[in-house]
Amino acid sequence: MRYISLAFTGYRTEKLPFAPDEENIGKLKEKLGAVITEQSKLGVRYFMTGMCRGSDLIAADAVLSLREKLGIELWCAVPFEGHRNTIPENELALYDRVLRQADGVVVLHKGVVRSGEYGRLYNERNRYMVDHCDGLIAICPGHDIKPGGTKNTVEMALKAGKNVIYVL
Repeated sequence: MRYISLAFTGYRTEKLPFAPDEENIGKLKEKLGAVITEQSKLGVRYFMTGMCRGSDLIAADAVLSLREKLGIELWCAVPFEGHRNTIPENELALYDRVLRQADGVVVLHKGVVRSGEYGRLYNERNRYMVDHCDGLIAICPGHDIKPGGTKNTVEMALKAGKNVIYVL
């Protein structure tokens, strides 16, 4: 099957199976770069990130670094207005740069959001990404995925018959 769009899902910073230092993040970005390059050669033109800390932002950064060379686009699915307030200070500069440089941004929930609603809104964002992409790049192991949003999104994609590419 030929894909034209892929979405990213993956662990947040604190769930990554390595210390989130510059060296390890650089290695992950290199792995993602290789997958993005390979997929672009197969026809993928659009990549979507869910904009959460950790994997989502690292993947978005990898796409942006290859965008001109590969002729690809980055789209952001922001779960709700005010989502920026959930990002830790040390990842805010990357978050802001990704939004500024993205080819498109969709904010899925507008209006006031209480912290108790985050889980539901993240799940709605994950459903949106699965529904609007041909496949998924999952930044997690292909087995024994930790419970949470990444595992739920992978299961959603598989249930929808979409291909999942595991990177980690």
